[in-house]
Amino acid sequence: MKKNIKNWSALHFLASLGSGGMVVTFFMYLLFWVPHPGRPIPVFTDWFSHIQTAGTSRQGMILLGLAGILAFGWLHFRWLILNFSQYRSFKKNGGIEKITGTNAHTQLMAIPLTYAMSINVCFIISAIFIPHLWGIVEWLFPFSILLFLIVGIWASRIFLAFFSHVLQHGSFDHTANNSLSQLLPSFAFAMIGVGLAAPAAMSHNNIVIGISYLLSIFFTTGALFLGMIKLVIGMNDMFKHGVSRASLPTLWVVIPILTTAGIAMMRLSHGLHTLELGHGASNFILLAIIFSIQIVFFLLGWAVMKRMNYFHTLLNHEENSPVTLALICPGVAFVVMGHFVVNKVIVASGIISKFGAVYIGLSFLLIVLQFITGWLLVRLAGEQFKYSE
Repeated sequence: MKKNIKNWSALHFLASLGSGGMVVTFFMYLLFWVPHPGRPIPVFTDWFSHIQTAGTSRQGMILLGLAGILAFGWLHFRWLILNFSQYRSFKKNGGIEKITGTNAHTQLMAIPLTYAMSINVCFIISAIFIPHLWGIVEWLFPFSILLFLIVGIWASRIFLAFFSHVLQHGSFDHTANNSLSQLLPSFAFAMIGVGLAAPAAMSHNNIVIGISYLLSIFFTTGALFLGMIKLVIGMNDMFKHGVSRASLPTLWVVIPILTTAGIAMMRLSHGLHTLELGHGASNFILLAIIFSIQIVFFLLGWAVMKRMNYFHTLLNHEENSPVTLALICPGVAFVVMGHFVVNKVIVASGIISKFGAVYIGLSFLLIVLQFITGWLLVRLAGEQFKYSE
């Protein structure tokens, strides 16, 4: 009979997350102390050849690094499986419904956060212990991007469910927010962002680099943007109600967020150098960040409006306020910025060719949004400018 952990919560996944982080710390021994010419990271052949000629102390540190990677890698996956088993029981017994819309809802973000770390751990262990893996690494990068994107979508759905429920019902308790625990979603998105940035730093394929860059900057920008909001709210509530003793460790959560975001930015900088955009690099960064923030706001607004059935009532002529006209400007702005991003970022970076099939497809989507916005404008204006009898 399976035993359940006493007072289990999704925060127990942080044990697995922490052991994954320890794997990364031991990997630093090899990254900075083992020569790896022509490669951004050391692989099996690098440390295996170096350890045969290195001094005794260097050999000892390399062996310690290898042992640490294996030991904490084992703990990471052991605790990951254990927590997933507990999560299934928690979900089956209605645990998710009980915390939906409460402050504790964001604790579920610890799960995709840990799975994002798992992908990093798998990459490190594979690169260090599988000979000749680097020879096919370009084939692995698209798979890595896909995995991180899946985790990113998963994390986004959890956060949007929390956000929309809170804004609909006003269920967030500020008196219980006297900590920085609400920064956990930012940590999750930052971890996804740094994972997505790896191909940008290591690949030599412009398409892979470009896709990696755009996805990474979206999640990293979202992490920092949401983090700033949650930081202000958390500090405000702590000043009002005092800090929660049980949540004191959350005061340091900003540290790993900044580390992951910082590494992501370094990787993305390397990716820009590989793309050789020259003076266009500044446009690439600026437009990608702006468009990322716009998408974040779009998703947040969409989640809330959908939960509150706003679009249904709007299309059924049940929303009669002139405020509905405010829907037009975001649509126009999104279309305009979309054209800039497609041409000045995606085409300029070599991800797609101008007037190719993908280019035409993206442009068509913008044109569709443009016509929807125009149709909505005419419809709403017609309703708002009706003359009274």
